[in-house]
Amino acid sequence: MSEVFSRHGATESVTSLLMWRVLVVSKEKFVMKCVKLLFVLSLVAVMMVPVAFAEDLTFVMVPKGVHPYYEPCFDGFKAAAEKYGITAEYEAPQEFDPALQVKVIEGLIARGVNGIAISALDDKSLVPVIKRALADDIMIITFDAPAPSSDQLSYIGTNNKTAGKVAGEKLAELMGNKGQLAFLQAGMTAPNLNLRREGVAEALAELGSEIEIVTVEDNQGTFDMTVNKTEALMGTYPELKAIFGVSAFGAPGAAKVVKELDKTGDILVAGFDDLKDTLVGIRDGSVAFCLVQRTYTMGWRSIETLLAATNGEEVPAEIDTGIIIVTKDNVDSYMDDMVRELVE
Repeated sequence: MSEVFSRHGATESVTSLLMWRVLVVSKEKFVMKCVKLLFVLSLVAVMMVPVAFAEDLTFVMVPKGVHPYYEPCFDGFKAAAEKYGITAEYEAPQEFDPALQVKVIEGLIARGVNGIAISALDDKSLVPVIKRALADDIMIITFDAPAPSSDQLSYIGTNNKTAGKVAGEKLAELMGNKGQLAFLQAGMTAPNLNLRREGVAEALAELGSEIEIVTVEDNQGTFDMTVNKTEALMGTYPELKAIFGVSAFGAPGAAKVVKELDKTGDILVAGFDDLKDTLVGIRDGSVAFCLVQRTYTMGWRSIETLLAATNGEEVPAEIDTGIIIVTKDNVDSYMDDMVRELVE
């Protein structure tokens, strides 16, 4: 009987020993799994550092001044920034004044933002401040209006001379290649506006047109001044056949006067940009057409280009975002089509 108990006790001891060794091995495996898991998590954290860095980037859009034209530009800027995890800001000079635009940019340099997209109000005045920003590793590009004399990394927007030529061809078609034409322009120093006007004149010359450009009037970039200038034009040039707005308020301001004088159909009105009143004019027939720059696209591409430059990549010297001719046929669909091209 004692022998039986002795064997039984030995069996229990062996069993306990085996169980203890199993527990030790299991614990070691658990510890190794934890170590491996921590190692993997640390690798993931390292891999996520660039994403965190991207979220720390701040890019700022600086337009020429406060103007509704820039709203879709910033819409595209914000949408792309959200996609890439970037902070997007908007700093507009309160007036269309080159000195004020320079002051805004100087403030952004002092803050140490990562990138700035500028719609250049004046070329030469921006040269020193753009050079200073780049020296501080702040990426600088222009959109909508270039600063060709500066060290801008890239220009994103309309090829303005090409757009002007398209406008000239359309004007020649609708005017029957003859008659008096007047320009309305917001300031006489902005490079983009001058290039548009030059493009119109080139197109008319190449077509052998008999259209006579009678004057270029500075509407100072305001609706009220556009109305005043148009009223003066109507009195000075009684044979005037068309008014073309090189900048945004030209077409809607001129259309207001033409409608009030019951001249719709007698005087052709057209211009650049899709302000709300311009689109209303296209729908009611007081504006024949407008050339729409791909403003949303400009904002979107600005974010992508600044991000590429910040990452040390080479960026194109110019990205032509193209134009859309808006008439009654596409006035209600062109913007959705533009956004869809990028988002989808």
